[in-house]
Amino acid sequence: MIYMVCATILFAFGPVLVRIGINQDVSPDHLMVLRLAVAFPLFFIAVALRKNVGEAKVNREDLLFVLILSVAGMGGAMFCFFRSISYLGASVATIIGAISPATAILMAYVLYSRPVTGRQVASLLISFTGVVLVVMPMVGLESFGGIIRSSMVGVGYVLLANVCSSGAVLGFEKYMKSKSPLVAAFHVTGFMFLFFGVAIGVPDMHFGLKTWVIVLLLGSVAWFVPFMLFFHGIRAMGSSNAVLVQNIGPMVTVLVAGVILGERLQMVQLAGMVVIITSVYLLKTGGKVLSKPPIDPEEAPPIPL
Repeated sequence: MIYMVCATILFAFGPVLVRIGINQDVSPDHLMVLRLAVAFPLFFIAVALRKNVGEAKVNREDLLFVLILSVAGMGGAMFCFFRSISYLGASVATIIGAISPATAILMAYVLYSRPVTGRQVASLLISFTGVVLVVMPMVGLESFGGIIRSSMVGVGYVLLANVCSSGAVLGFEKYMKSKSPLVAAFHVTGFMFLFFGVAIGVPDMHFGLKTWVIVLLLGSVAWFVPFMLFFHGIRAMGSSNAVLVQNIGPMVTVLVAGVILGERLQMVQLAGMVVIITSVYLLKTGGKVLSKPPIDPEEAPPIPL
């Protein structure tokens, strides 16, 4: 579980960095391309240093699957989430995105016949409650209730990002049966960079120092390192458990916003952090299966991406 926890903490810096980048007059689409432009060479270097060049070749039978996984899965999730931040802001986009574990668990059950445990259900409910407690003071009850009225486009982007992300997590779990996490990350990032680089285009490079620092952090600290840890976490825990752990992300985002932006944490936010930590502990302790018994992962049907 330590891999997923570390990945989530580093990924949690992303929304704040994206919001700062947008404030620097860089479009969310171009921020995405620049992030991938930084990350892809890092993955290439890592593959070369680990001497995984032979494994790095994409098998012909996997080509279509990896392309769909990269573009419609992780790429679609990043594209939609970046745009949602431009409409809603990092805080509101994050709290709506917290429903992604429910999407992933449902997809894992329907597509993989993955059993759902009582502790998974309890952890999901507790963690979502903690997310609400942590983020709600940043947006206010009135703002949260008026999200749909004020920006249906932003809400739609977040919900679509949740679907894409959940599908990508399940697809990664399948793909890593034949590829190492490093090579899988290299393939997905490469396909994303090629596709969205061509589709969106190369942005104007006349940025200030602050913008370049944000871009470098987005591609390395908030993508290259946590993406590798993310793959290891999925392999060790399974997709349903992995996305539940990701609910600590909003907590870290609030902490980062407090340090960088000077936002004061309220008691309700501290209570929410305790609730989230409790949910992660509950997930780690395991539990009794409430649905049908588990099946061999090798017999799981392919995901219809």
